[in-house]
Amino acid sequence: MTVSHVWLGIGSALFLELGTLSEGNKRKDGSLGNSIGEVTVMVDFDWRVERQRSILGGSHDTPKRRISISNLLLNTTIVSAQTVGRIPELQMQLSNKLWISTFSHDKGQPTWAVGFNSLGLGWLCVERGKLCVDRRNS
Repeated sequence: MTVSHVWLGIGSALFLELGTLSEGNKRKDGSLGNSIGEVTVMVDFDWRVERQRSILGGSHDTPKRRISISNLLLNTTIVSAQTVGRIPELQMQLSNKLWISTFSHDKGQPTWAVGFNSLGLGWLCVERGKLCVDRRNS
């Protein structure tokens, strides 16, 4: 799917909105929030964007640098996505030869999720070290 919209959330959270976009939810102040894709990929706190043999940058960079990196993701296509490791982390290969990888290093669980918005299937995430589907917010 095509990365149609990229936005940065609170802290260093990165959101990729894939496919056709829908109008975002209204905020408490009445303004319109970010557009929502058919699929949303949320990578919270610990992520990086990789080139073939080096790290371009990621969640621990300055806000200005994170914006610059996120702009490189826009209008690319996700070529492949997979989970890796005993406790699943997410890796996605993009059509521009960049990769996005999560790597939680804090106590608890990896903090990434994939929401299947257009299908109403819920969110693919990690709980207790295993992949699961959370349907509470679908």
